[in-house]
Amino acid sequence: MLDRNQVQAIIPHRPPFLWIDRVEELIPGEHCIAAEFIDPANPVFSGHFPGNAIYPGVLIIESAAQTAAVMLGSVEAGVKGLPSQQNRNSTHLLASVNRFKFLKPVKPGSTLRIETSKIAELGTMVSVEVRIWIEKEMVAKGELIVLTVERDPKETIV
Repeated sequence: MLDRNQVQAIIPHRPPFLWIDRVEELIPGEHCIAAEFIDPANPVFSGHFPGNAIYPGVLIIESAAQTAAVMLGSVEAGVKGLPSQQNRNSTHLLASVNRFKFLKPVKPGSTLRIETSKIAELGTMVSVEVRIWIEKEMVAKGELIVLTVERDPKETIV
């Protein structure tokens, strides 16, 4: 549904800190499913359990936060037109990680299916349920709180 360039039109993240390859399903503001291929060539594996590489949980959470930001940011982006991030008025920040559980280790060469769904909204804060899968096996789950903040118009996003 959305390729990496379209994802970058919604969120400000850029390589090497963009952890979503594509969006497979999107209901703006409500639900998003993204995919991320865990590249065995990623330099993180040279230091995270050498000889028994495991993808770091913190990067799994970041992938989920970016998926949630696409879900929420797609409302303002309008999805079809996808104005550039430069013209956007707000951005979405990770405010809290709650009850996150890692159920299985994530190995290089896997593809994550990252599902986010809005649970509740209070002002500028949104509670998001996260479920992360490799094929039919859930590998992580939890809840994020995402904060919407107005973007400084002087801020430059490349």
